[in-house]
Formats: sequence, structure tokens, C-alpha cells
Amino acid sequence: MNPDPVPPVALVVDDEPVTRLMAKLTLEGLGCAPVLEAQDGIAAQEVLRAHPEVALVLTDIMMPRMDGLALLRWGREAVPDAMWIVLSGLETFDSAVTAIRLGAFDFLPKSPHREEIGVAVRNALEKRQLLAERERLHRELQRKVRELEETSAALRHDLERAEVIQRALLPRSPPPMEGYCIQAVYRPGQHVGGDLYDVVRLGERHLAFYLADATGHGVTSAMLSVLFKQRLVLADPATGLALPPAEVLAAVNRSICEAHAAPGLFLTAVFGLLDSSDASLTLASAGHPPVLHARAGAPTRLVRRTGPALGLAPDARFGQERLQLLAGDRILLYTDGLLPSGSDRELELLQEVLARPMSSAQEVAAHLQGSAAPSPDRDDVTILLIDAHAGASWFDNGAEAPSSVIADVPRNEGEVVFYGETDDAAWLALRGRAAWMHCDAFHDAALAMLDAKRLLVIDLSRCEYMDSTCLGTVHELVARGRVLLAGVTPAVRALFEELSMQQVLDAVRDDLPAAPGLYALNAQGADDLAQARILRAHEALSALSEHNREEFKDVVASLRGDEGSPR
Repeated sequence: MNPDPVPPVALVVDDEPVTRLMAKLTLEGLGCAPVLEAQDGIAAQEVLRAHPEVALVLTDIMMPRMDGLALLRWGREAVPDAMWIVLSGLETFDSAVTAIRLGAFDFLPKSPHREEIGVAVRNALEKRQLLAERERLHRELQRKVRELEETSAALRHDLERAEVIQRALLPRSPPPMEGYCIQAVYRPGQHVGGDLYDVVRLGERHLAFYLADATGHGVTSAMLSVLFKQRLVLADPATGLALPPAEVLAAVNRSICEAHAAPGLFLTAVFGLLDSSDASLTLASAGHPPVLHARAGAPTRLVRRTGPALGLAPDARFGQERLQLLAGDRILLYTDGLLPSGSDRELELLQEVLARPMSSAQEVAAHLQGSAAPSPDRDDVTILLIDAHAGASWFDNGAEAPSSVIADVPRNEGEVVFYGETDDAAWLALRGRAAWMHCDAFHDAALAMLDAKRLLVIDLSRCEYMDSTCLGTVHELVARGRVLLAGVTPAVRALFEELSMQQVLDAVRDDLPAAPGLYALNAQGADDLAQARILRAHEALSALSEHNREEFKDVVASLRGDEGSPR
């Protein structure tokens, strides 16, 4: 009956000695030892206090001083692991039902047969063992969960440190290249990812750049991308001259194949070499998504793969394509995490976004990824955008704000527009990288100040970049009058000059006092109001010159066509 090597301790509670003796002998015959006795509920309480290990209580209901029901109520709290069997006569049947509701395992008629007691006792003790085993398993499960949580916390900590190390492999800032604007956005799907990019200046003429994407997610793909970077050779060691992209990919492919033979591990990559002397770009692609070459007034060209993915075959051959870049041309490289489904519609949308002049790499990512919350299995996303025009270059690796931003400036994403006042003027500031999603808050605050007949000073001393929507908004505000610009950086001034924003340039002042203490304004999202703001900003820019009208005509036409429709 009881597989436990320790016999269960039992207690018989009855005010009739003969009944107690018969029950005791029966329980001893069933393997219980010792079998304790008590003549009523009060005596049973004393026994149970002295022997909390009691596994089974067999009790009568009708007893002096304390009856069985009162004892049961007390005992379910005092000895919760004990199983209770109630003895009842016909006159106490209703009380026996009450005892079951109070937690008794079973009830038997008074003076039960040995066989009846045997069945009830065996069932009660088996249930007790099952409950004890369940409790043991629950405690064991809790212990395992704690161990897993501790292990998970340690792994998470290691991954966070690995992320810091991996980010150190990414370039911190673009190398200078006159006449070109270089932007990048990097977002790993998990703490560490398989995407990697770099932009390197090779001598006076050449700019080498690459984007790689290792299969899988997490640590494995991250290590594969590190292997790629370690084995990549960009220039001839003997001459120092830049190597052709096809040779670079062929060499790194052989090296990766020699380093590992594990099936299913490979990378896609695209490598480019820009020659500033003749504005030519040579590209080689190892199984990577198409490179987009956008030119105003012409269909976007897709440069597809010129060879297989890296790490599949050591003797793989790679071709390359040569492009001629004109002023205003745009080259976009991206990893497949940007287009989750890889559908033609997503690729068409990407081409539409890229065709918008001055749209930044962040805007490309925002339009393609939307506002959906990141999922645990999301893929890495990296974008590299090269514009053949002067402008601010920057790399956004998803880390903290650039060190050039003063420490008292809030570092939360979206805090780009700032506000303050002096006795003489109201101040607005754009800081960091100002884009279309910040323009509603900026524009509304500026109008409120101008409507109050106040002089408005726009501080751009910490503005690294302005997209076309921001540029058009600034022009619109300056055209209203009573607007001055302070602290305009050379990069932003170059944008004003490129778009013939003479009225804005005339509003620049170098003799204004330093900005007062400024407070961040929350930027609004890309809703219908934001689309109207983008349209008005580009209309303002288009009106400045024939060049601008041609430059922005497709954007304005597209926005006018979408005006009033849900985005």
C-alpha cells in the first residue's frame, strides 16, 4: 500500500475505547505505525501538536468537549498535509457531508468493516503521496526556473557586452569626400546581429564601402560577420592601390571557405569602389539584395548580384558593374531586414522613397518599417546611402548621441526641437538630425511665436543635418518675416546654397547672442498633418528656382496625389 520506506503515522480519535482499539488494529494491519489515540478533539489537538508528521486522521464526529467538525477545521490549518477520514452514524450523515466540504478525504459509517477502512486508507495515503510528489515537483520546477533566470540574466549580460564590442567594429563617422554625402543606419535585430558595414577612404581618389549580412541571427551570425571583416582586404599590400570589387569578394570568399566548412553558414555582401576623379562607381554583389541607383527624371536602376553568396564555394566567380554618377544621383545599399517579405511592392516602395530628394537614410527606414513594434525574431536592418551632392554625412549605429552634442541636451530619440525665450526674442532650435517627423512641432511653435508679434531666432548651431521637409519649412518661416538664423554650420549652409535659398541665407546672423536655456518639444508622428507639412515644404522649395522645380516635381506630384488619402 505504501511504497515509502517510512510507515505513515496515523491518529484515531473516538470517545469509545472499543471503537478506537478496533480502528487502531486495522490501521496497524494496513502498515501504519505508530497509530496514536485520542478520546476527543481537545486531546487530538495535543497529539497533533506533538506529532505534526501525522499522515492520516480517522475521527468520529460526535464527541464531548470538541467534536470532529471543530477538530477538522482546526486541523486543516495546523496539519495541512494530513488526510482526514470521518466516521459517522446515520444521525450525523449531514455533518459528514459538511466534513467533506471542509476538506475531509472520505467518510465511513460508524463501526466500518476492515475492508472499507482498507480501501479508504489506501486511497487517502496514495492521494497524499501524489500531493507530496506534486509539491516536490513544483519546488523542483521553481528551482529550475530560478537557475534558468540566473543563466538567462548572465547570458543577457554577456550579449549586452558583446553588442558593445560589435558596435566597436562599426565605423564611427564617415570619411570626408568632397561632393558626396554618406549616411548609414544600423539596427541589430537582437543584442548582436549579422549585419556589418564600413566606409573607408583609400588614398586621395577612392572611397571603398561594403555592406554584409550573415545568415541567421544572434551570436553565430555576428561571429561570421566578424570573420568577414577580419579576412577582407581592400588594397594591394604591395602597391597600396585599391583592389577591384570583384577581386575583393573573390579573395574574401576563398578565405571564409578555408576558415570553416559548416553547412548553412554564408554571407551576402555588396562591395563598392567610388573614384572621385571621374565620378565612377564600381560595384560587385555576392548574392545581396539589389543596389538602387536613383537619378532625377530617370527610372531607378537595380544593380543585382554579380556572384553567389560568400562561403558556399571556394572557386566562385564574381563580376562587377561600373556606374557613372551625376550630381544629385543616389546609391542605396541595404540588408534584407529592410524588406521583410521581399515582395515587388516593397521594392517599389523603397524606390519611391529613395526618389524623394534629400530624404535621409532614417526616413527610408521609417517609411519601410513603419511604426510596428519590434518582434523578438526581427531581422537586422542596415542602410547605407551615398548621395552625389554636398551635405552633412553621419552614421547612426543606434547608440548614444554623438559626443559633439553637449551633455545637458536630452538624448532621447525624437528630442530634436527645442524652445526658449529672452526679453528680446523667442528662440527655436533644431539639434542633431532634423527630419520630416519633427517639422509639425517646429512649425506650430514657430507660428505661435510669430502670431504673438515676436522676433523669432532659429538656432542651428547643433544641427547636423536637415532633410528637404525641414529646409522647406525653414524657408516658409523666413518668408513670413521677423525670423533670423543663428549658428548656421557650414554643412547646413551648403544645403541652403545648393537649393538657392537666398532669402534664408540673408536671414543668417553671426552677431546674435548665445541661445538661452532651451526645453525640448515633443515631435509629432507621420500622420496626415505631417504629410501636408511635407507637401507645403517641398512646394516652397520648388518655387525658389527652376532647378528646384525640376528636382522636386516628382515628390510634389506624388504628395499632391496622396493628399487627403490615409497614409
